[in-house]
Amino acid sequence: MTNDSIRIRIAQPADYVLVSNIGRFTFYETWQPTNSEEDMQLYLSEAFHPEKIKKDLENINNTFLLAYSGNEVVGYSKLRTDRTYDEFKGAPSIEMERIYVTQQFQNMKIGKELMDKCLEIARQGCYEWFWLAVNQYNHKALDFYKLYGFTIFGSKSFKLGNTSDDDYLMKLKIS
Repeated sequence: MTNDSIRIRIAQPADYVLVSNIGRFTFYETWQPTNSEEDMQLYLSEAFHPEKIKKDLENINNTFLLAYSGNEVVGYSKLRTDRTYDEFKGAPSIEMERIYVTQQFQNMKIGKELMDKCLEIARQGCYEWFWLAVNQYNHKALDFYKLYGFTIFGSKSFKLGNTSDDDYLMKLKIS
C-alpha cells in the first residue's frame, strides 16, 4: 500500500454513525488490554454514543477528519478550539483531542497523514499553538509527537470509566 491509496476528508454531521463506530472500535482496540471491561464499556457508551458524536460534529468548535484506505475508514482525528491553557497566554490555540488508526493499518503512515492534515488546518486557521493530551505510558504516541517537535508542558487526569489515568499535556508552536 502506498500513501496514494490513503484519503483524508473532513467528516460532516451526517457521518456521525461512521465517526462513532471508528471511534469506539479504535479506542477499544487501543486501550482494552490495559483497562477493565467495565471501565471500557462505561467510557465507550458515553464518549462514543452516536448522539454525542452527532452533537460534536454539529459544534463549530470541532473538526473531525476521517482516514480511508480504499473505501474503508481506518482512522480518524478530532480537533477542537474551545479549550485552552494559561500556558498559551491568550494566544490562539487548537487542541487535537483524538487521533487513532486501526491496528491493522498502523505503520502505514496513516497517523502521519492525519497529523499533517491537522497541522495544515491549524496553520490555515492562524493558530499559534497546537496542543494535545497523551497517556503518560503510551510511549509509541509520545515518540510520534516528539518527532513533530511537541514538548511536554504539564499533566492532567483522564477519567476512563471509574479509573483515572495520568496524561501529559504537549504543545507545538505553529510557525
